[in-house]
Amino acid sequence: MKIQAAEKRQQHHLFFKELVTFAALFAALGLVVYFLFYQSIYHQMNQGLQWQKTQILKHTPNSPLNHPVGSNAQPNNKQIPPKAGPFRANLIVFNKSGKVINDPMLGNRNYDLLKDTRLVKHNLNRITTLSLTADGLTAHFKTLLIKVPKSNPNAIYAGRYVLIMKNIDADLQALQNFRDSLVTTLIIFWILAIAIAYLISRSGMKPIIQAWRKQRDFSGNAAHELRTPLTVIQNQLEYLLTKPKSRIMDEAEEVSTALDEVRHMQALTNQLLMLARSDSNVIQLHRTDVDLQPWLEKVVKPYADIAGSQQKTLNSQLEITGHGSFDPDLIRQVLTILLDNAIKYTPTNGTVTVNAKQIHDPLQHDTLHLQVADTGPGVADSEKPKIFERFYRTDKSRNSKTGGNGLGLAIAKWIVSQHHGKINVKDNQPTGSIFNVTIPL
Repeated sequence: MKIQAAEKRQQHHLFFKELVTFAALFAALGLVVYFLFYQSIYHQMNQGLQWQKTQILKHTPNSPLNHPVGSNAQPNNKQIPPKAGPFRANLIVFNKSGKVINDPMLGNRNYDLLKDTRLVKHNLNRITTLSLTADGLTAHFKTLLIKVPKSNPNAIYAGRYVLIMKNIDADLQALQNFRDSLVTTLIIFWILAIAIAYLISRSGMKPIIQAWRKQRDFSGNAAHELRTPLTVIQNQLEYLLTKPKSRIMDEAEEVSTALDEVRHMQALTNQLLMLARSDSNVIQLHRTDVDLQPWLEKVVKPYADIAGSQQKTLNSQLEITGHGSFDPDLIRQVLTILLDNAIKYTPTNGTVTVNAKQIHDPLQHDTLHLQVADTGPGVADSEKPKIFERFYRTDKSRNSKTGGNGLGLAIAKWIVSQHHGKINVKDNQPTGSIFNVTIPL
């Protein structure tokens, strides 16, 4: 329960970090987009005011200055209006005392709204924002106050202050609509971010949890396997301490038992070291050119004597010629593991069979096919996918003497995979197992 709780906490921590990251990215993206849109809108407003100012000061023919209200002004071909199109504005002309002198040109509708506009001289040549209210209606304007030189040929503007006013209610509404849409979009994306962060945290934690559990199981199993021989050695040595006057010959059995356990522990530590090196990619393949027939006969021959000493039979059918390129030491270890297991699990008067052949495929590389079969109890279908896992034993009651330590087949699978080959197990009829190994040559 504590382990599962720790895994849950780690997953929640990863989920929270990913969620915050997604939320921050979406928020930053939204702010950048809104800022760019906001800058674009206000840049067009300011550009329009500056354009109108230029037209008034130039007093070019057919320019808006000939139509002081400027509502229907169309520039000639030599004038460059703002990118948004012809600029539409209201122009209010003040005399030096601040009195509006173009009232008739404003129109009744505009006059009610603009009549309270005041001349603020310290805003000269500054773009400002102005809000006006009439009949319960509030309008917002961008304004630019300019002083027209007396040399200007238009008598209405010459020597007077002109307030250029651009209504920006539509622009402000566009900004508000864009802001609302952006917030709605961000909320939707944040909801999606929650789902995405949850899925990523789960999928991201799976290999971590799996690797952590394998490491935990590996450490626990290794400690268990080492504890047994260490306990036996300790017991034997403690017993020998109680016999200080005995001769070695008198206690040969205890010494032999201790030595057996030392050998078992040495084999186990060598296997553990190999697996640790394989995990860290320290072990490198040393491929050499191998004459297949004599090499296989040399590897298999000692096991015929071992099988015979246990009243078992080992038959070998090595129908193979030519050469192959692989690591002979590692492939020898694979055969040693398979033959050792086959002889160990084959009962008295049983048979172990070793087959080897070279398969020629014109479309692919030649492959070496090795097969080790026994007439032992076999492997249940439910056990077949698990027997290549580390420390796995089909018979839990077996110890390191009778059933090994469960590392041999894991090492064999790693060696075969390093050679880009395949290893599998199937049933032998009527009883037993067949291990097949295929290695590209």
